[in-house]
Amino acid sequence: MNTKRLTRLVALILCLVMSLAVLTACPDKFEPDPALKGRHTYQTYTAVSPSNWNELTYQDSNDTQIMGYIGSSFFSYDFKFDAEGNIVPGEYTVNYSAATKLEDVTLDYAVEWLGITEEELAEMVEAGEAPSGYAYKITLRDDLKWETGEKITAEDFVYSMKEQLNPLFQNYRADSYYNSAQSLVGAKDYAKQGQSGWFMATEPYAAYSSDLADKLIFKLAVADPEGEGMDAVTGYLRADWGFPDTYDTKKIGDYFATNYAAYFPNLTGDKLAAMEGKTVAEILADDELGPVFTEFYSALSAAGPLYCTVTNYTFPEASWDDVGIFVGDNELELVIVLSKALNLLKEDGSLDYKAAYNMSSLPLVHKATYEACKIAPSEGSTLWTSNYNSSVETTKSWGPYKLTEFQAGKYYVVERNNEWYGYGMSENEGLYQTDRVYCETIGEWNTAWLKFQAGEIEGIGIDVSIAADYKNSDRAYYTPDDYVGSMQLQSSKTALENRESDGVNKTMLTYPEFRKAISLSVDRAEYNAKCTTASLAGFGLFNSMHYYDVANGGVFRNTDEAKKVLCNVYGVNVDEYASLDDAVDAITGYNLTLARELVTEAYNKALADGEIDGDDKVVLTFGTSVINESSQRQFDFLSNALKTMVVGTPLEGRLETELDDFGDAWANDFRAGAYDVCTGGWSGAAWDPGYFLLAYLSPDYMYSKAWDTSSEMMTFTMVGVGENGSDITETMSLIEWYDCLNGNDGCKYDWSSNKLPESKRLQLIAALEEAVLTKYYTVPIQNYFSASLLSYKVDYITYEYNTFMAYGGMKYMQYNYDDYDWAIFVHENNGQLNYK
Repeated sequence: MNTKRLTRLVALILCLVMSLAVLTACPDKFEPDPALKGRHTYQTYTAVSPSNWNELTYQDSNDTQIMGYIGSSFFSYDFKFDAEGNIVPGEYTVNYSAATKLEDVTLDYAVEWLGITEEELAEMVEAGEAPSGYAYKITLRDDLKWETGEKITAEDFVYSMKEQLNPLFQNYRADSYYNSAQSLVGAKDYAKQGQSGWFMATEPYAAYSSDLADKLIFKLAVADPEGEGMDAVTGYLRADWGFPDTYDTKKIGDYFATNYAAYFPNLTGDKLAAMEGKTVAEILADDELGPVFTEFYSALSAAGPLYCTVTNYTFPEASWDDVGIFVGDNELELVIVLSKALNLLKEDGSLDYKAAYNMSSLPLVHKATYEACKIAPSEGSTLWTSNYNSSVETTKSWGPYKLTEFQAGKYYVVERNNEWYGYGMSENEGLYQTDRVYCETIGEWNTAWLKFQAGEIEGIGIDVSIAADYKNSDRAYYTPDDYVGSMQLQSSKTALENRESDGVNKTMLTYPEFRKAISLSVDRAEYNAKCTTASLAGFGLFNSMHYYDVANGGVFRNTDEAKKVLCNVYGVNVDEYASLDDAVDAITGYNLTLARELVTEAYNKALADGEIDGDDKVVLTFGTSVINESSQRQFDFLSNALKTMVVGTPLEGRLETELDDFGDAWANDFRAGAYDVCTGGWSGAAWDPGYFLLAYLSPDYMYSKAWDTSSEMMTFTMVGVGENGSDITETMSLIEWYDCLNGNDGCKYDWSSNKLPESKRLQLIAALEEAVLTKYYTVPIQNYFSASLLSYKVDYITYEYNTFMAYGGMKYMQYNYDDYDWAIFVHENNGQLNYK
């Protein structure tokens, strides 16, 4: 007899008997509400409850949460699929959604709206230089409806824009339509009319003229930013440079005089302070201050005295008839006229990526509800307000979901809006599986983490406290960001010298060999593994999120030009590898042997130059906004790396580091030379790396402000950009090359995207990146990634992040359980799900 089989049979019988006993003893078997069958609820949370979701007035990203569910788009991005239905990585399409047609009608409105005479227009057309991109006709779908079933027409958008720009309200989002790519003709005049008081001079005046000299007052000091009148406003210069309130006019003057002495040979902080509160006429009439003032504004901005002055002004009356938005030939045609060209269509007439990026939609409010929500000025106020879109009763949707529940500070619920046109589109068949979204307000991550484990939240970020246990979970995914974190090394020799003392040297940072050694001393992979949850080693100014050619899905870092930059900077010989990709994969940025050789080389030069004595210590001060666990961890790693770097060199035992906190002013204090090393970087303009280079080359933005990019020369050959495809070789300063790349005023060549194909501009973007990296004032160390966990209840259509579609959002969210089955699954796991 097979005793093993008999034993198993007995065990099975015993299990069945025990199961029957349990069922008999527990007749009340767990049974979820039958109403949950077939319903799909996405459970999520927010740290801060939205206060309003009125697109005319919202002020922060929290308020956009509900807006994203209840609105629609004229044009939208989508994944690009291949013939087999698979997503093409990194690519996208731009599709019509709430609109059915987009036409460039600039020629129809050029004479009436753009100030071009009929004769001038005829000549432009004859010469092949007809204007385009200024006026568009958008044809709306004929089935657009509010959640109430009421039809939406072009007139609704015209009404909504009139309310957006209503001067009685001064809505927070009004400037989106006169200070942006979507600026409408006449919008600023209409929105600003009747406003009277003190303004930055750049607000009412487009250009300076001598008759304004008595009306403009030099003002850079912050008297009372929360006050009224002149105390509450300063010249545009302060905002443009980001000077904190702690910088008075004298300190601003000292900053420019110290860091840009070549531009301001006669400037002192005292002289700039002496101008404060004087009119331009008074300053120019002063024999001592006049020349200094002219020197000051001339070096800073083409706006002249407008850049640093304020004025008392009343905006004149304007007519709505002069604003560039109106109904076309029928109720579904919406015409817009822009104050500057915006190319929303490709040459073949198809939608450009800018259609979905710059003109995805226009403001839309439900007229009857909005009118009922208007609130007249209260006592002591002059402005009207509105409580539109701040509760279920005041909210109307024209998007895929509608708001059905809201309790401020607690939760909100949105549910399927069956009046939405999108559910009837054949291309959406099988998509939008989510019937309901429940969003709870949870301020503490730890609380949210407990709810995630209990099956009450579908997704959560991986906090550093649990990273070791969960970052390898099969439910973990990693989202890239366009942020590149770098070590920024002080560029001002004057500032370094001013902070030296007996026996303490800081000017070693002025030696490029020493800065390069610092770069090579950091094991970037280890740094990110130990100091971040999910970020990866970063080597360039740009990462995989930066597109040099958005229209064709061109990622800068994937090009041969960009790959060669990294190989050149980090000393990887491409010829030693089977391919360029293999060479790039070999880059670590870590070479301790070479770093130590460079330290010795830099030290010997400094010793010969008399910059350092044989017993001086090199003391490097790191700065941060606040000293906490994260900043301390980063400092400790980098400090150890630098001290290891000098082992076996003349500086062994003579390099010290210290960490200090500088509060909110940490970035500007670094630029002003207050300390030696910071970890900081930039994000933004991910679709225009050529423009984004200004963060590293323009004194208005760069951390290394004392590096004079106007005198840093580069000889370079631009291939195929001359007449008949010839090459152009030039020697120009880096900032001049940058100006040419972006077609800025006064540039020798216009190589902007309007003049050259992106494939040609690419070569100069790469050359400028290499020029910045090999200066070693900016040392990239981190490509930022966030780490998250996703519930077993749902899945994304893809876990390969797409810049345009992310992971597909609600449209493509897939459910593994409906609400009924999910309740059973959670119960079977005793309300404690394991995601390890």
